[in-house]
Amino acid sequence: MPSNPKLHDPRVDHLFAAVLQLRSIDECYLFFEDLCTANEIHALAQRFRVAQMLHDGATYDAIVRETGASSATISRVKRFLEYGADGYRLVLGRLGDGGKLRHTRARAARPR
Repeated sequence: MPSNPKLHDPRVDHLFAAVLQLRSIDECYLFFEDLCTANEIHALAQRFRVAQMLHDGATYDAIVRETGASSATISRVKRFLEYGADGYRLVLGRLGDGGKLRHTRARAARPR
């Protein structure tokens, strides 16, 4: 599977291997809350939602209204959807139904 060789690094491999160990959305919350700032998590979530909406054929105006993303962010995501490594398409295809989660869940209490 093609990917950017500039990203390949043993530290990045180790990070991705760690992500693959996560078994639930709750575990993802715990890990990413420790790894990223709240703003970084929200930015990633926004970009992914933009990708979902573009994949589903939404207009820029609809995407801005729903996500608050700038036109620059939307354009960047669109460029990666069209010319990137196909990571968005891979995940959106696996999620199915326009990339939406098939269920909702309340966030479980954090173990201490």
